[in-house]
Amino acid sequence: MKTIAELIERQAGERRDAPFLTFEGRTMNFGELHRAVGCAAASFHAEGFSAGKRVMIMMGSSPRHIVAYLALVSLGCVIIEVSVHFRRNGIQLQLEDADPHRLIVDPAHAGDVLAAMQDAGCDPPIYTLTRSDVPALKHLDLDLDRPPVPLPAPNLDRVQSISYTSGTTGRPKGVMLTERFFQIGAKNAGLLADVRADDVLFLWEPFYHVAAWMTVLIALQHGVRIAMVDRFSGSQAWNQIREAGATLFHYLGGAMNILLKQPPEACDTANPVRIAWGAAAPARSWREFESRFAVRIREGYGISEAGNFTHLNLEGRVGSIGTPAGEFDSWIADDDGKKLPPRTVGEIVVRPKGSGIAMAGYFRDPTKTAEVLRDGCVYTGDLGYTDKDGFFYYSGRKKDSLRRRGENISAWEVERVVNAHPAVEESAVVGVVSEMGEQEIRVFVQLASQQRLEPLELIKWCEHDLAYYQIPRYVDFVPEFPRGPTQRIRKADLATTLMGSWDLEKSGYKVRR
Repeated sequence: MKTIAELIERQAGERRDAPFLTFEGRTMNFGELHRAVGCAAASFHAEGFSAGKRVMIMMGSSPRHIVAYLALVSLGCVIIEVSVHFRRNGIQLQLEDADPHRLIVDPAHAGDVLAAMQDAGCDPPIYTLTRSDVPALKHLDLDLDRPPVPLPAPNLDRVQSISYTSGTTGRPKGVMLTERFFQIGAKNAGLLADVRADDVLFLWEPFYHVAAWMTVLIALQHGVRIAMVDRFSGSQAWNQIREAGATLFHYLGGAMNILLKQPPEACDTANPVRIAWGAAAPARSWREFESRFAVRIREGYGISEAGNFTHLNLEGRVGSIGTPAGEFDSWIADDDGKKLPPRTVGEIVVRPKGSGIAMAGYFRDPTKTAEVLRDGCVYTGDLGYTDKDGFFYYSGRKKDSLRRRGENISAWEVERVVNAHPAVEESAVVGVVSEMGEQEIRVFVQLASQQRLEPLELIKWCEHDLAYYQIPRYVDFVPEFPRGPTQRIRKADLATTLMGSWDLEKSGYKVRR
């Protein structure tokens, strides 16, 4: 198994003139990628970027982002990608936890980043890769023709990235992922997608999603082309796919349903996609999607703590996440850790068959690490069951988190922002089943004594510190919360009907992105 630096070197030698990436009408071949990454690595090295340095990146999708990431990984840096939709509050949380040595940001995010740095009490150097008139940003030109710099010895077991969880039971946790984790994830993704020599990968995910880097690694492992767009659009996706000649499309459940909700067209089946691969395909939409768009669905499962694809459904069994990939054992366990028989719902447990395959742990949090990694196994916190043939089925989350528009969302983080409003005594966030196949956010609010608050005022308050997909859709006010013996709010006892709930979508107000 080769490292990223070795893969770039190999593809440049074997496929120098073959296309690696197309974006906005321009193409980069593998030879150009090799040169660009080498020049970028030299530029970063001259600024003190070196092995083990934690580098936080907040950039949009672009070839420059890919080149910067690959160069930093080649130097042995540890990458922390931040959502470009985060505002001051979300950035502050990651700054406080990740404690980065360097930041690289697009100028558009400089205001939020600088404010978050002040809140976090940190002052690392901030760089931008584009020209900017923001004095605090130092421009770094990655295109300078510099002599190559020596790279660290190949080491698949070093930490390549810290990827932050949705913070299901408190503050988001930094999952330390090795290069071996990424390479195995991309290998299994390649199996799921059935990658062939003439395939073209459609890349629409933002780079703060691990899935985006899986696509890049698939291209490096197989020497195939990526067709990248800057964002996903349900109304434009198929036109973009046709224009690019993309044959492989990675989906998340929400994206699949968004495409199904587009008005049917006579050309729906006239697309080049051979396989749609990914996770969270709604069982009820599976055959409809395959029939309408003339593609085959290949479903998988994984979590950051265990592996990007620990289970693969290569047989098309509708609703199943498949069977364990070759590097993993897996079973269903009860709350005491005992294995459960088929058709019995319990926790999905994953056991890697070697070191460096699962996460290296949570960054600076050995206690939380020990709760998830036990006896060489990853206790996923996800519920599921198996059928008589050993195929796994996902049933839901034990953890207090939600999934909306392809994003994992921490209930705790949303509650933290809502609770900061002067009129709010306490809040509780729950998920509501969405017509899009994932969840909508519903917040129950108990007001402080003698306080009044309009739902829209609360939404506007949340906009300052939450990404657009973290904004609640439904708002309910309650006189008090049901509580258990320890005085924790019993979310299961909150009203399940939406009758009387204030609905953001029906209000007509548009949340800014």
